[in-house]
Amino acid sequence: MARAVLPTQRALASQAPNYRVTYHLRLVGRDAGETRLLGSAVVSGPPETALRLSLRARAAELEGLLTTLPELDTVNLAGVFFSRRQAAWSRRGLPLWEEDSYRRWSRVPWEGTTRLFPFGPPPPPSTSAGGVGQRHVVWVEITMSREFAAGETRASEEVTLLDSAIAFSAQAVIPPRRVTVRMTLVRGDTASSPQVVDLVPETTGRRVSFRLGRERSDFDVSLDRPEPPRTGRDSALAVDADVVCLRVVTPDAATANARVRCGRLDNVARRVALTGGDTLMATFRWPAPR
Repeated sequence: MARAVLPTQRALASQAPNYRVTYHLRLVGRDAGETRLLGSAVVSGPPETALRLSLRARAAELEGLLTTLPELDTVNLAGVFFSRRQAAWSRRGLPLWEEDSYRRWSRVPWEGTTRLFPFGPPPPPSTSAGGVGQRHVVWVEITMSREFAAGETRASEEVTLLDSAIAFSAQAVIPPRRVTVRMTLVRGDTASSPQVVDLVPETTGRRVSFRLGRERSDFDVSLDRPEPPRTGRDSALAVDADVVCLRVVTPDAATANARVRCGRLDNVARRVALTGGDTLMATFRWPAPR
């Protein structure tokens, strides 16, 4: 399966980087003729923001990636989805799962709404009363909007769940153009002062110096993209889109001896074991808005 490609800035040039796109999601369920709201989400960010959707209800699961291609009056909404549902039980009492993958595409006006039926469309009215499980239907209403935003914009996410029997999440997916890396050198129970640098992935890195007592340690640090996912599912869902890898090399060592640690931009500290027993603690986060 081909690797998913998120929208590029060139493809969105007509919208310009000073706009925000927003995904408004409403999770709706219908059971025995009663329709009610199960949850909602609002995901917003710069024009290249994609949406990773996850939904689990009863014995069925869905994961998907939604991307947009904005036009003047409309927006093209494309999605790739992976579903998994329990089909039966084995002779040993183990669950048997049925997996499927598919793509959907829809063109809607801005502020218009389209529906996604993650576990299949509702049955025809003539058969809605018959068959096991036919009376329960879940769908997601997706409304796209955009608004002017001065300066660089950051992604934001807000999810509200009203039914604890359903797992529902929505995350912004943005390939980072710049990353703020905070690093601290640790030796035993002693730590250096933190060093904070802004790095651009897949470009020339920077030299960073740390002091522990009277001793100074220098390192060349840079950011790379992770290796392509090994599975078609992970590739299509762009699970590595917001992941970067910190490469650490001592100035007098060969690049083949580089220490590499990958992670998301979640401001969680990650350990990089260095030669000699020292440890470099590094966190990745989005740069401050300009």
